[in-house]
Amino acid sequence: MSKKDIKKQQKTLYKKVICDITNTEEKEKKMSYIINGACKSVIGKVRKNNEDNYYFNFKTLKEENEGNSKTLTMQFENIDNIICAVFDGMGGEVRGERASYLATSTLKEYIQKNVNREFRWREYIEEANRKICEEMSGNARMGTTIAATQFLKDKISVCNIGDSRIYGLKGKTLEQISEDHTEAKMQERLQINTGHKARLTQHLGIRKDEMILKPYINKIEYDEYEKILICSDGLTDMLEDREIEVILSQKREVKEIVEELIRIALERGGTDNITVIVLEIQKNKGKNYKKIIPIIVVLIVAIIIFSMMMKGNEFKIIKDEYPGSVIVGQSYEFEYEGKAEIEINNDNIEYNDGKIIAKKEGTSTITIKDKDGQILYNKTIKVFPK
Repeated sequence: MSKKDIKKQQKTLYKKVICDITNTEEKEKKMSYIINGACKSVIGKVRKNNEDNYYFNFKTLKEENEGNSKTLTMQFENIDNIICAVFDGMGGEVRGERASYLATSTLKEYIQKNVNREFRWREYIEEANRKICEEMSGNARMGTTIAATQFLKDKISVCNIGDSRIYGLKGKTLEQISEDHTEAKMQERLQINTGHKARLTQHLGIRKDEMILKPYINKIEYDEYEKILICSDGLTDMLEDREIEVILSQKREVKEIVEELIRIALERGGTDNITVIVLEIQKNKGKNYKKIIPIIVVLIVAIIIFSMMMKGNEFKIIKDEYPGSVIVGQSYEFEYEGKAEIEINNDNIEYNDGKIIAKKEGTSTITIKDKDGQILYNKTIKVFPK
């Protein structure tokens, strides 16, 4: 194999490995994030039962509960269909907590049943709504809101029905991602002030003959927000968005942020159940390197192997003791390695057994070429008479 052929193969290998590295980096961009999450639900200071519930990556509350005594936390890197959701039940007595529990348990069942197929928000919502409606009799009503995020490989999917909210924090700016389904906008447009909280226009627990459910569903990029907050109105009724923004902007653990938000809501009266989930999105800077290092190692090993293969083919001058001129009858040592051919333009000198021997007075030229005719070495030798 000629030097030219080996160089060509080296170049091809190099391009392939660089392409593999680039493709790996592109793939890793979709999964190069770490999500830190914290979740807590409390009964508040007024209510006797907790009508809120949550789905925190397979963790939920029982139907009859008083919330959490401790804040739940989690961290995940292999992001694929990780779901977090908050439910706020309504209906009085035990019907509200039954509705939120049904919605939560249905979500858990739906995820387990459809683990190998695409998750569909509308399909789940229809199923949860059907189960809640089946338990309503006569004029007895019950229902629940839902606010949820789904972490996919390349995007974050959000969904909500009702007034439980999803916020996103970028830098120190808080934005509401979800869409409130209440009469507030209509009342504001008509300049109506009832003095009461705006009623819901959408929630789980609406019969098909009454209204078609239209959940808010959207997808956002991973780098769009640094933190995501999902909460029931037990938090947003007690704290202004600006206050939430300040707390969420703090450089603290997500667990501490959840506990601080709930603490202030309770201090303000805690008139409703309060459920809070905070999710911090961090770029996984080390992940790409972990994936690329094996490829780099392969590249280095391949280059070493090719270099070793080239040792027998690569042209190299080992010894050249030409003093600048020689006298007829003199000789000097000249050696080279590699598959190449030596040419001498006349018979003034000859090459034999690693030596250049001066035979006649005059000037000679030594030329060494590879098999493709490429000149690797060229020198003029002057031979003087005795």
